[in-house]
Amino acid sequence: MSRVEVLKASELPVGEMTKVEAAGRTICVAHLEEHGYRAIDDRCTHEDESLSEGYLCDESVECPMHSSRFSFLTGEVTGVPAWIPVRTYPVEVEGDSVFLIVEESEEASA
Repeated sequence: MSRVEVLKASELPVGEMTKVEAAGRTICVAHLEEHGYRAIDDRCTHEDESLSEGYLCDESVECPMHSSRFSFLTGEVTGVPAWIPVRTYPVEVEGDSVFLIVEESEEASA
């Protein structure tokens, strides 16, 4: 497990999300109004599109391709056509630094 600083909290206002790289993984980080910073895999499990290029809808992200939705809280699918959930990542905020706790991907360790 790695603890990786991915961005400054001041760089991501409430109601926005961004793509970050951590330990060989591409991750979508959102700053939710009621739940703070949350992180999930950036790839839609339906058509492999970047979720960070989609739309933030309350506590979910909507894929820009076919409108699948995924919860930032649980990774579960909240709107079809996707049916496979995405991975979530623990987030820690210290001062102005946002950290993710991630395992190294197989590609990064190969």
